[in-house]
Amino acid sequence: MKLSIPTLLVFLAAYAGAQAVPRKDLPKFMGREVTITEPEKADADGFFPKGPASVCIEAPPKRQCYTAPEMFGNSPTVELVQLTKDMPALLFSAESPGVSGWGIHFALLRPGTGENLQDLLIADGSVSNQSQHVMWNDSAISDAPIFLTADFIWGSDEGHYGEHRYVISAYVMKRASIADDPTYYLEDRFMTLHRYDYEKVDILTSEKQEILARLARVKAETERQKRTRLVSIAFIRVHLRLGLLAATF
Repeated sequence: MKLSIPTLLVFLAAYAGAQAVPRKDLPKFMGREVTITEPEKADADGFFPKGPASVCIEAPPKRQCYTAPEMFGNSPTVELVQLTKDMPALLFSAESPGVSGWGIHFALLRPGTGENLQDLLIADGSVSNQSQHVMWNDSAISDAPIFLTADFIWGSDEGHYGEHRYVISAYVMKRASIADDPTYYLEDRFMTLHRYDYEKVDILTSEKQEILARLARVKAETERQKRTRLVSIAFIRVHLRLGLLAATF
């Protein structure tokens, strides 16, 4: 599987035991150790995990963990990413069982308020093994990195592997309101016109011009709609005030 990963370090839990073993080579996350648990396998070939994988940030002040959805227990990885100057996060992934194909689940994790790590990627960002993912920095689109995935679409005249068209999904960090925590929302999604072999081509870089152009149009339209709403609200307030003044005479 070819992954398009920008910078920073990727750490793979390659052990098959059920116990979480602290990785001494992992850098600390906000001063805390990071551990990964990969479950035992239910079959001799090692394809099918007995449960989901998990990642934890150890205490103090308290241990906080995230567990992948059921059956996403193979090959867990964790990558340290910087969302803003003062906001690091963990990009966690785990794979589902499979022989010729399998799924990959992503979670973008931050310390939560309880025992669980908070997943900022609220939309389902799961992809197949014929996929690529990357985080791009583009201040014209977002102050935080943009999370992108490219996943293949199996056409009627195509084999399982080889060249396919791809669905590209772009996730951007936003706040629903000033009081809300930042969250990654699905901002845009489209299918490529060209066919690609994911093992030979960097799909996301090949489509970068189209991706950024579409995101710029989405941002411009969102801002236009926001301005329109503000003008409408101001217009209504003026008319209400005029109505109240007229009622006093």
